[in-house]
Amino acid sequence: MQITDMSVNVVDVGQGFSWGGRMAMEVIGIFVAIETDAGLEGHALAWTAELPAAATARAIELAIKPHVLGANLFDRPRILSPAWRGFRVGLPLAAIGVVDVALWDLAGKATGVSISELLGRQRDRIKACASAPPCDSATACDAMVDELVADGFKAVKLHACGDVRIDVAACHAVRKTVGDDVELMMDAMAIYTRSEALILARALDDLGFRWFEDPLPDDDLDGWIELRSRIETPLAGVDGVRFTVRDYARPAADGAFDILRMDAARHGISQLQALGELADSLGLGCEGHAFGPALGQAANLQVGLAASSTRYCELPVPLGALDLGVERGLELDTEGFVVAPTGPGLGLAVDREAIAAATLH
Repeated sequence: MQITDMSVNVVDVGQGFSWGGRMAMEVIGIFVAIETDAGLEGHALAWTAELPAAATARAIELAIKPHVLGANLFDRPRILSPAWRGFRVGLPLAAIGVVDVALWDLAGKATGVSISELLGRQRDRIKACASAPPCDSATACDAMVDELVADGFKAVKLHACGDVRIDVAACHAVRKTVGDDVELMMDAMAIYTRSEALILARALDDLGFRWFEDPLPDDDLDGWIELRSRIETPLAGVDGVRFTVRDYARPAADGAFDILRMDAARHGISQLQALGELADSLGLGCEGHAFGPALGQAANLQVGLAASSTRYCELPVPLGALDLGVERGLELDTEGFVVAPTGPGLGLAVDREAIAAATLH
């Protein structure tokens, strides 16, 4: 089957999204649709964060689309090879990643199976991890996590607020409230100095947190290695869209990380799959960073279902708030797990009318 058409649109995914009901946040994404001569469509929708969505969409149109049109839908590495050459001289990684996801979705639909089955599915569900927004007080954080647990989450990732004293107090308050029945993580979003990160890390050690994500900037790898040698809580990183699997290899081997993190929606399913294999070879964990629209969440879930080193599926809260563009998003079962959707490819049915209504240009 040959690819006959490809469209790229910038979409307002958030539609006034409020992160956890507490923090207003603009969520602009790139929607890619790839069509074949057999009438099949592959889709992807990736949040670009601070990366300008319009510029990324234009890059896809100019640098990647010409190599997609007319290609065999299963020739994914060949299709994206010129894009990887372009990446060396400035093509955004997210531009490659979102097209990679759409090609995987198309391959799943062409064969009638999910992406996780194409990758070699190992499980049918993964524990959900709520991606909770930063709070300006320990009391507010405690109340927020209490709500998330009531909503069915058995794992919650906190985000640092910028004041390490408040973050330490919040971690203590939350652990006291939820006890040992809920797994907790902390994401510092690379905002702290080495000394501040160590203060927070030692609190996490005492409280039995599952991981400490992005304690330091991703260019301070010596700091990561030093911090890892001084604490017990596993270090997870990095939440950046400039690292490829090659960039992870040396610092991971040198002891910078316990858990490798990458976003399939922005880096691509192929990159996250390869990162999982790297993690396996080094005895490390690998977790998809799945904050963003439902199709992006599904991309990370599909890889996680097939990765032996993955234990969680991160979801933005409130659950379903970023489900624009799909008829039905990911859901939790009664035990706090995300269950694999039943459809082929990414597994979620796309609502093209909703996408069209939210398209900015």
